[in-house]
Amino acid sequence: MTKPIDLMGIPLKNAVITAAGPWARDGKSIQRCIDAGAGAVITETITLEAKQRVSPRLFVDGYRMFNTMLYSDLHLEQWESELEQVKKRDSKLICSIWGSSASEIAYLASKVERMGADAIEISISAPIGSRNESVCNHSADIHAFVKAAVEAVSIPVMVKLSYEAAVSPAFLHAIERAGAKAVSAIDAIKGLRGVDIESRKAEMMTYGGYTGRNIRPISLATTAQLRQYTQMQICSVGGIKTAEHALEFIMLGATAVQLASAIQEDGYGVISKLIHDLDDWLAGHGYSDIEQVRGAALPSLMPFEDIKPQRRRAAITDHCDIATTDCNICINGCLYDAIVRRDGCIEIDAAACEGCGLCSSGCPRGIITLGW
Repeated sequence: MTKPIDLMGIPLKNAVITAAGPWARDGKSIQRCIDAGAGAVITETITLEAKQRVSPRLFVDGYRMFNTMLYSDLHLEQWESELEQVKKRDSKLICSIWGSSASEIAYLASKVERMGADAIEISISAPIGSRNESVCNHSADIHAFVKAAVEAVSIPVMVKLSYEAAVSPAFLHAIERAGAKAVSAIDAIKGLRGVDIESRKAEMMTYGGYTGRNIRPISLATTAQLRQYTQMQICSVGGIKTAEHALEFIMLGATAVQLASAIQEDGYGVISKLIHDLDDWLAGHGYSDIEQVRGAALPSLMPFEDIKPQRRRAAITDHCDIATTDCNICINGCLYDAIVRRDGCIEIDAAACEGCGLCSSGCPRGIITLGW
């Protein structure tokens, strides 16, 4: 087993957290996350008043998932009753809260602390709805909200960020000055599933939160940028489903990772599997502590302006008979006419090749390399 990690001064038995969402909507579902082995569980977002569910609220198209869910449909008093049923054992409980004013945030923060929360996550970045837009876009407003929570409790506070907020140094500085110990990023991205062009109607009745594996590249880049912008700890979220995904974020500087839509897709068992696979990978590579790999990939990144231009050329390392395959990725994608058909096979014209990398990264057989 890997060693515990420290998140905002709280010891977690592992770096896997379940994000705020319907998989932690009440005491029973929170318990399922705990029983699956999560280091910490974040509740569905708690507000002063219960929010009615709309139906339908989940829209799926292949790997793309959209949702029109906002906050919990339980009253604050119901939450108190639900949390009394939870047996935390060696897991930690983080309560996600949302309020329309700094005073509401302060009240909710103090309330959930008394309910047994070990930490608080302030939700300010839901991609749907129009309330609290000033908090999501103005550093002075977010400073007041975060400060109100920090001053109201003795437990640590983190803030969940939209993509836009996460890449704003001024916004991050305001959160840090207000006393937040960590940020979680990124929240879902505002999106629409599409339009039925025959009926001329949108396939969803409102904007939804776009989640799932397809947003992982955006979340990865955000994690790396956050590590450059702030000293606060980072809980990465967005498209994480496997131990390999979790390791990518940790190697870019994340302290912990949050599972979200993966639970929706595969059930609570994905939590246990990821933790088990993460331990196996670390042990198999000779690591006894996750700290040994944290941030390891950051030195390999550099500003675009610092990259020294060097001409590279593609080369094919094995015979590829295009007559026996329907793959034309390299031929169709080469804008420089450097990949040609000759005698039923592909060949690369090194003189014409610009070294863009499309063929080498897209080849399903991995037989095209990019050399000097």
